[in-house]
Amino acid sequence: MGDTLTAVKKDKFFIDTYHFSHNGMNILLDVNNSNFYSVEKIYCDVADYLGNSKTTADEILEKYEAAEVQKVLEDFESFGFLCDEEPDYEKIEIERDKEVINLVMNVSHNCNLRCKYCFAATGSYNGERDLMSREMADKTLDWFLNQAKQSKVLNLNLFGGEPLTNIPLVKYIVNRCQDLEKEYDKKIFITISTNGTILNEELVQLIKDHDIGLQISIDGDKEIHDANRPAANGKSSYDMLAENVEILLKEVDPAGLIPRATVAKGVTDVPRIVNHMLDDMHFKCVALTPALGSYEETSYRQEDLDDYFKRYDELAETFLEKLRSGEEYNIYPFVSEVDAVSKGIRRVYGCGSGLGFASVDIKGNIYPCMRFIGNNDYIIGHVEDGFNEKRQMFFDRTVYNRTECKNCWAKHLCGGACVAVQVECGEPLESYNPLVCQVAKRMAELAMYASSVIAKENLNFDMRKLTVNDFIRRRFS
Repeated sequence: MGDTLTAVKKDKFFIDTYHFSHNGMNILLDVNNSNFYSVEKIYCDVADYLGNSKTTADEILEKYEAAEVQKVLEDFESFGFLCDEEPDYEKIEIERDKEVINLVMNVSHNCNLRCKYCFAATGSYNGERDLMSREMADKTLDWFLNQAKQSKVLNLNLFGGEPLTNIPLVKYIVNRCQDLEKEYDKKIFITISTNGTILNEELVQLIKDHDIGLQISIDGDKEIHDANRPAANGKSSYDMLAENVEILLKEVDPAGLIPRATVAKGVTDVPRIVNHMLDDMHFKCVALTPALGSYEETSYRQEDLDDYFKRYDELAETFLEKLRSGEEYNIYPFVSEVDAVSKGIRRVYGCGSGLGFASVDIKGNIYPCMRFIGNNDYIIGHVEDGFNEKRQMFFDRTVYNRTECKNCWAKHLCGGACVAVQVECGEPLESYNPLVCQVAKRMAELAMYASSVIAKENLNFDMRKLTVNDFIRRRFS
């Protein structure tokens, strides 16, 4: 058997694999095809040997019976892991004239809060605090609709600053979109990203009448939230938003409300945050994002991330326990990642930034996403003129071209993750941020683990049937 193992290693091509263990389950991944398998430990050890580790054939045979090893080799051939020659993997490409179907429209560069970790410099984007004009809103909407020649469904997110500091324009845009839908024969889904502190009866009615989704920034309970999200006058913002959330959950479809928590430096108890959102505030879901970026006071450090991962493991187990009892536990992006890996997703971009996704500031400048606003090096056009040549660098940022991504086991699962954070930290677009990378890899591992448990136990998980799925699709597609 030792000679057979040696011959296989010499004469056959063994594909690029990665394996890990979590809660006693071994997962083996085909890196280039995104297929993964729950396997016994022997498969991981033989994969290490065939993948040119320092392990010898004799060491494998000291640990396992020859018949067991032979079975692994046969399975590897059937999996497509062992080949006569290196497979010719198809590279994923996106047409360079891709239409923007997800637009973030900054209607305000002002805010009534002074959040300590805000990438937008508390709404000003390091410029003057000002509002978008009706004229610029019209130009933005005209550009958006005219460039989307083929797409029948568009997503428009009203953003800031705090967009509801410009309520007259928000109302105008909502009503204008109704006219544009008829004129262009398209459907425009509207969402508003808000801090939840501004609400009145007229706004509630607008949300109900037009099926507007809300992404509400809430970091957790009062203690956690107010630590980093004070009002401009220094007072609590939690008290204001908690009262408004109670009204919204009674008056509008709760499936259209997404609380989004930015988990800042020193805060790692994510189960506490989730429990507050789902059990105390009665939301249907919650989105969690660690604060990663250039703000030393609030951005995650390595020690935060280590504990964050341990606590996130608890969320993954709770997700599985809920599935076993027929309940939902909608934690994003985890739930959507479980769905993605289950379908064999192959990504070459971490997001649609600059591709099918763009952001427009109050002056009409087009950026790849809102986190680039204020950085003139990344203006990729203007609504009066369309895109410029700078947009092309975002088509070039595939995992095949990124410094650390091209040889990474997670490249097709995360697609290179967020590119904005390293730019904020002064690094080039093609580089990477180590903490962003760790988050993406850990999420991929947890998603593969959960997907394997779901398959093994035949649990019922279908993203299409989740309470919040339709809105999640519109907001995060």
